[in-house]
Amino acid sequence: MKRCSIKMKVTLWYTGIVAVILGIVFSVTLVFVNKTGLSATEEEVQGAVTGFTGNIKFQDDTYYMSSDAEFYNDGVMFCVYDETGRLLYGSMPVDFPKQTTLISSQPRIVKTGQKQWMVYDSIQTYGQGKALWIRGITSIHNMETFVETAKHIIIFLFPGLIFIIGLIGYFMTKHALKSVDVICGEADRISSGDDLSQRLSLPKARDEIYHLTERFNQMFERLQESFENEKQFTADASHELRTPVAVMISECEYLLDNQDLSQEQREEVEILLRQAQKMSRLVSQMLMIAREEKTVNASQFETVDFSMLTEIVAEEMEGQAQQKCISISVHGEEQLMVQGDQTLLMRMMMNLIQNAVSYGKEKGHIWIDLRRNENRVEGQIADDGIGIQPEFLDKIWNRFYRVDKSRSSSQGTGLGLSMVKWIVRLHGGEIKVESTFGEGTVFSFWLPAL
Repeated sequence: MKRCSIKMKVTLWYTGIVAVILGIVFSVTLVFVNKTGLSATEEEVQGAVTGFTGNIKFQDDTYYMSSDAEFYNDGVMFCVYDETGRLLYGSMPVDFPKQTTLISSQPRIVKTGQKQWMVYDSIQTYGQGKALWIRGITSIHNMETFVETAKHIIIFLFPGLIFIIGLIGYFMTKHALKSVDVICGEADRISSGDDLSQRLSLPKARDEIYHLTERFNQMFERLQESFENEKQFTADASHELRTPVAVMISECEYLLDNQDLSQEQREEVEILLRQAQKMSRLVSQMLMIAREEKTVNASQFETVDFSMLTEIVAEEMEGQAQQKCISISVHGEEQLMVQGDQTLLMRMMMNLIQNAVSYGKEKGHIWIDLRRNENRVEGQIADDGIGIQPEFLDKIWNRFYRVDKSRSSSQGTGLGLSMVKWIVRLHGGEIKVESTFGEGTVFSFWLPAL
């Protein structure tokens, strides 16, 4: 499952929080408007009933209704009932339930179907146990319709509003984190290359991103210094080891020329000689890598016929392959031209073929295929050797790493494939490996073509 980017996470959090806040605000607003409207209607009906009561005059056991009394005023209808609930004056709305109970001084809502009314009853007593009920009735259907309509409008527009807010938030976040994308791109370019002298561009604003970039640059400086120290140590150590190793080889060869040595002594000296020679090759390769890393410059590359170069290397390696009865076959296009260092490219092909021979089976095969694909030269070196287990595939490019020391040639130093990868990347190419354990390995590489 693909992970969400930080821009998307910030946008989702921002949009979610805004949606919750807006939802609460809209809900509270609708409730407040509804409550306020009902409260105002209650006060209006109460005032209207109180005002209408002034049209009735009570004297002893009787009352007098003013001739100027209006039973409909400003949206409020008035009804007058006796103490038994019998309607004496006025009229009710058409759909108003006639059997609605009289309740003194208690505003309430009466519903029937989709219509709603605000009702307020007031009782006036006179004489001996007599009373008049004055009822005020006003419709609140319009107000409720308005609230419902507003609710539906908000529900309909809410998703679109949240989407617009989220879109705006995404672009704001994207703009705010633009410098982070720039830093990531530059960091990827530096980490994928071999030039640690490059630095990240500092943002114009001296904010948190600026300080983070400074820390990254400081880290790159320390890494560069560490790698330079390592390269210098490798070069110095290799140079200093050459003389004592040469002396060891010379002394071993001198001892072997002595005819007075017993068979056991001769075998011991031969073991020392083989190990000294192996150390000599290792020191030579380390020194060569150190020198090449310092001196190689892409501006000094020349045009190289990679097809011919491969043929020459394959012929040189046939002698070593024949020791294990391994055949080498070269197929592909001719005159595949690349821009590069001829010595390094020969070393690259030699190391790949030597690796195939070292880990190849007796009477095995090595197939070399070259072809042009648009603006690239593609090459493959395949063998039917012992193969590589999947858990070791990402480690074979490390210096001094060998997959199976007991089954590989004693001539190996573990530097060959690391040098191959360095040469390929130096020439602006790529290399990968595919292998089936017990069946063989395929190295595929791409170099820019001319």
